[in-house]
Amino acid sequence: MTLFFVALIISIFAVISLGLAGLATIEYKVVVNNGHTAQLVQVVQSGIDAAAQAIDAPDHPSLFDNPERFSSIEVIPARLTPVDFGTGRFTVFSPRYEQNHVQGIRFGLMRESAKLSLESIFAWETESAGQGVAALQKLPGITPTVIDSILDWLDADDVARPQGAESTYYQQQQKSYRPRNAVPIALEELLLIRDVERTMIFGEDHQFTFGVTQSVLRRKTASPSGSLAPFVPLDWDTPSPQSDVAETTAWQFLLTPYSAEKLVNSQGIVRVFLNESNLEFLESQLRVHQLDEESIRFILAWRNANGNITDPIDLLDTAITTGTETLASPFSCSDSVGYERFLRLLDETVADSAIVLRGRINVNEAPRLVLDAVPELTSDWVGTILERRKPDLETQRHAVWLLAEEIVDKEMMKTLSRRLTTGGDVYRMQVAGFFENKPLFHRAEVVVDATVKPPRMVFYKDLTPLGFPE
Repeated sequence: MTLFFVALIISIFAVISLGLAGLATIEYKVVVNNGHTAQLVQVVQSGIDAAAQAIDAPDHPSLFDNPERFSSIEVIPARLTPVDFGTGRFTVFSPRYEQNHVQGIRFGLMRESAKLSLESIFAWETESAGQGVAALQKLPGITPTVIDSILDWLDADDVARPQGAESTYYQQQQKSYRPRNAVPIALEELLLIRDVERTMIFGEDHQFTFGVTQSVLRRKTASPSGSLAPFVPLDWDTPSPQSDVAETTAWQFLLTPYSAEKLVNSQGIVRVFLNESNLEFLESQLRVHQLDEESIRFILAWRNANGNITDPIDLLDTAITTGTETLASPFSCSDSVGYERFLRLLDETVADSAIVLRGRINVNEAPRLVLDAVPELTSDWVGTILERRKPDLETQRHAVWLLAEEIVDKEMMKTLSRRLTTGGDVYRMQVAGFFENKPLFHRAEVVVDATVKPPRMVFYKDLTPLGFPE
């Protein structure tokens, strides 16, 4: 009998020991897995840093379709990872567009200036009642209630628009928040607004993968043509096989709270302020920026004769009479030499003292729905722009190409220069970190603001819990 109890006790201890051993094994695996996850978080951070460095690089590498810089880049050598894990790598990617649809990815970033700025929409509505409403009406699936509610979320007062929603409405719905009364800090904040649905903003891509799989992100080399696919701006100018493009376009590709650009030249030096009160200093700065003597002479003559320059377009195809002398402008849209001089002027100078401008739309990259929302642009003008724009063409490096190609006239171009740009210094991307031989990965959506130096991250969303298609 005694032997039986001894055997029973030994058996119980054996079972407990086995249980503890199993628990210890599980805890060990959890610790190891957490360690590898922490490594991948740092791999993703390396990808974000690499993108920021590329944005800030003096050699201006391609940011939009550059697999050599952004596809499957090694961070942790295989010798520093467990034997069966392989190299730790990151990939930076953005959506690629064809025929009004997201069609996979390209290796690189996307500019937020290709979208409608929420800040600009509210400014347009403040400037002229109805302009902001008309812009929001271009968004697929939007309703009058949502339009008024978005504007109520943006404005500073607590007076609800006819179909809008202010604090009283949200309190009646037992919500624990009120309207921000300012521009949202992230596009996701729109989900708090009355009647805004998730599919309006993000569509049906619930994993935010743009239809790609893990294997695409893990590829080590580009395709024989040099990239996964050529960079296509947000054109959506090819007719969709569907009956209505609005049914297939999510707001995340059309709206942004972040658009901004810094007014610097290609070397990152602040442009010359044309309305500098000290004309001797202005002259010296124009020479530092290497404008030609004829251009400098005409600028100074204009300032002496007419005062401030409201827009550099004022200097185009005109003349100044000083005493008995008439001085013809060296800047022109009618000949190649005069036009290149004017582009050079725009490269190096500004008529606004601001260093950063917010909310202008990139006319070379924005989709039709965004361009249609610009108050002064007609549908015919938008169609012509989409047909003629070539983002890599040097003669289109400033929005004034719309005037040079006689799409709009001089006065309209002066108005549009407040709305349109061909630049933008805020970028959105996804960054995925992974080990070559394991299904482990970490993934984030990031927005980087390069209007400051060094560029800073202003938005980070962890997408890892959403998974990734195999």
